[in-house]
Order: sequence, then C-alpha cells, then structure tokens
Amino acid sequence: MELCLQHTKETGQIFEPDVLDAIWENSQGQPWLINALAYEACFKMKNTLDRSVPATSNMVEKAKNNLIISHETHLDQLADKLKEERVRRVIEPMLEGTGVDSTINDDDISNVLDLDLITKGSEGLQIANSIYRKVIPRQLTSVTCYNLEASIPRKPFIQRDGRLDTQYLFEQFQQFYRENSGSWLEIAQYL
Repeated sequence: MELCLQHTKETGQIFEPDVLDAIWENSQGQPWLINALAYEACFKMKNTLDRSVPATSNMVEKAKNNLIISHETHLDQLADKLKEERVRRVIEPMLEGTGVDSTINDDDISNVLDLDLITKGSEGLQIANSIYRKVIPRQLTSVTCYNLEASIPRKPFIQRDGRLDTQYLFEQFQQFYRENSGSWLEIAQYL
C-alpha cells in the first residue's frame, strides 16, 4: 500500500479511500498482485492517465478483470504450478468444495502455502485471493475452452477476422424480402 502513497506523492493522483481496501481484497497482500493492480489502474487504463482524476475502486475492479483476461506472465506461471501433483492434491479438493482433509500430506500443504496460492483463513485453508479464485479454474479449463471455441461453427455473417459481413447480411435480407414482401405489400396502405 506504500506503493500507492508513493504514486500520489510523485504524480499528485490521489486514491479514493476505498481503493486501498479494494487492492487488499483482490491481492490479500501478494506483492506482485498489488503492483500489477496499481500499475494497471494508474498507467494502462486510458481514463487513469489524467492524474487529476482520483483512482477509484471501480478502476481497481477493471484492472483486476484486465489482469485475468490478459494472461499476465505471473498468472500464466500459475498454470505450471497447477500441473504439479503436490499442488493438485491440495487445490483440487478446494475447487471441488470438499476442502482439504487429513489425508493430504503436510509437506504438500506447506508447499502450496509457500507458493502463496492458498492461505489460512477463518474457514480453514482457502485460495489466497479473489484473483486466484478466478484464474485457477480458468487455467485448469483453458485447453477445454479453446477446443470448445474451435468446435463451435462460425456464424455465416461473421468474417474470419471477427468483423460483421455486411455484404452477406444485405444479400440475405434481399432474399428474405423477395420471399416475404408479398404478404407485407397486401396490407400496406401506401405501396
């Protein structure tokens, strides 16, 4: 949080009171996440480049979503850690909702705690922060999602580059009009 105060001192951009709470809520003190959220909110988003505009908790929320979607290196490295059997044994029951029980090796739990993937919370062991709670399932299902996206047929009115195929839509509307305009013309007062 000292980082945010240094930013204010150097740039004059202030943080609304709830911003530090939002950063803490999303990072739970994980240093890389604090820096990434603050950097994204203060330097990467267009509306925050104006230093007279205070940083808000909405900006932090947008920064969080941008980090999750952008596959930042640190977050992508989670994927490698999640492939480790020691990590899987701890994380999997948490994701299943069954929780970590006494059958899991203490060394495995210590390892995952040391990686800052989990923390000891009021309800026992839990995923370390809200960002990891979103990123971990995404990382574990990313290949499935890519394969699913590839298997969904492309809509004929969407070009390969993702843009709308207006020529196709125009031709289809003309065909539709030719086939259906007779019934419209019969009831129209003005032809």
